[in-house]
Amino acid sequence: MLLVIDIGNTNVVFGIYEDKKLVHSFRNTTRKELTDDEAGLSLTGFLKQNSIEKDTITKVVIGSVVPQLTSCYEKASQSIFNNEIVVVSHKLDLPITIEFDQPHQIGADRIANAVAGYLAYGGPVIVVDFGTATTFDVINDKGAYIGGIIIPGPETSMAQLAKKASRLFEVRFKKPEHVVGKSTTEALKSGLFHGTIGQIDHIVKLIIEESEFKNCKVIATGGLSTGIEKHSQYITKTSPNLTLEGLRIIGDNN
Repeated sequence: MLLVIDIGNTNVVFGIYEDKKLVHSFRNTTRKELTDDEAGLSLTGFLKQNSIEKDTITKVVIGSVVPQLTSCYEKASQSIFNNEIVVVSHKLDLPITIEFDQPHQIGADRIANAVAGYLAYGGPVIVVDFGTATTFDVINDKGAYIGGIIIPGPETSMAQLAKKASRLFEVRFKKPEHVVGKSTTEALKSGLFHGTIGQIDHIVKLIIEESEFKNCKVIATGGLSTGIEKHSQYITKTSPNLTLEGLRIIGDNN
């Protein structure tokens, strides 16, 4: 079995693959002050919870955008598992090419999304990942990662607004009943939801026009992506586990 670890700024997600099928997953809150021992306990706890013997894990793939946690989970994995550990970067053997001025700056999650998005849906494809940041990763019809866009995620934007404005507060990212809010809560909900959808669709439109893409697929992933395709003009499909799938593919290739 293959263990994949997706270390993000908000969550750390563990996944177990058996014969290319995701059979177990677990989402944990990211703690940047985590120690090596604590990382090990979270891994063994995940295995124990799902009745998985550590000896059955044949490879570990780590994709991280939090540098101080990359080494924590790498060291923990080395101490627990007697097998190969792959840390995702642009230097690995990838089923796509990277056409980016500074490839070392591309986050492991974005590489994984690009790999899984292209292999699953072909190109051109745009992957929109809703997380702490909302990222747009663009892959052309030749399987080349040609760049992308990064904007604050919906929850990040709302948290900053509540922090800066004394009388405002955080609300959940959810479609409101009405566009025009009749209370501050309703107004915030509408602004957050419709503002996010409008921003996403406008950016995707510009990407497609600039890149001159024909029949471009637009795939959403990330914790806030569920159901988003019902409201967007461009997003055609949601794939919540796309990042984990990309880590699996990269692990198989290396």
